Amino acid sequence: MDSAYQSIITVSTVGFGEVKPLSDASRTFTIVLIFLGVSAFTYTFRALGEYVVAGEFRGLVRARRMRSSIAGLEGHNIVYGFGRIGQRIAEEFKAVGQSVVTIENDPLKLEHMQADGWLGVEGDGGDDNALIDTNVKSASRLIAASGSDATNLMISLSARTINPQLFIVARADDVANEQKLLKAGANRVVPIYRSAGRRMVQLAMRPNAVEFTDIALGDHEIELSIEDIRVQSESALDGATIENCITPEDGSYMIIAIRRRNGALEMMPPPSTPIVANDVLVVFGTRDQFSELESLTSAPGGAKSG
Repeated sequence: MDSAYQSIITVSTVGFGEVKPLSDASRTFTIVLIFLGVSAFTYTFRALGEYVVAGEFRGLVRARRMRSSIAGLEGHNIVYGFGRIGQRIAEEFKAVGQSVVTIENDPLKLEHMQADGWLGVEGDGGDDNALIDTNVKSASRLIAASGSDATNLMISLSARTINPQLFIVARADDVANEQKLLKAGANRVVPIYRSAGRRMVQLAMRPNAVEFTDIALGDHEIELSIEDIRVQSESALDGATIENCITPEDGSYMIIAIRRRNGALEMMPPPSTPIVANDVLVVFGTRDQFSELESLTSAPGGAKSG
């Protein structure tokens, strides 16, 4: 008993000295207590270690898969800020089959986003690494939708520096910052409060016209749509006119505007209007009718523009 007792308290690193001599029964109880205590501690430590390690491993695997998915995207959309407006923007892109990558500086919100199936990276407005992680060089559009004009300005400036061809739309809470955002690299700026006020007035004065516009631009169940289609060099429309090359005999779509290469916007152009490469046609009609028009605006052997 003395040998067994001394061995147990030594190997278990307990090694305490008794306050009074113990009987064999007391020593037996102490041995059992040591075994139970050490076993419980070992089990708890192992379970906790497995939870931490497994959780980190799952996180690493998920992050690697996400980076791989983002790296394989091309022509996708980047949304900075996943608040109420940013989430709505991402949902609109997703509804029309567009790929979306989000940037969010709140780790908890980012975790919830990823759990819901969104592709996202963590970063702030001045973090070029976050933009690089979104594969911004292969992206088509970026929406700066945070509630801070300064942050939207920084993300616009950084994105424009990395990808000069990127189309950037920035949110502005202060109308005075609109020109600053344009100078920072944004192609378009949306003054939230001014736009909201204008829309409310239009709804009050022209409810039917606004409803029709909403249906044409936002109702995915109705086949009406307004699209931008760029004329590529050496395509069938390069150097042609609207009358001769666009309107088919049975076509029902309408060219409602042309954005020229110099930025000028021609509204409701007549049939004799000439068209050249890099003009953007603003077309109204059904989505099924745009495939024929896209084939006319695409260069021989090239991809369709849109």
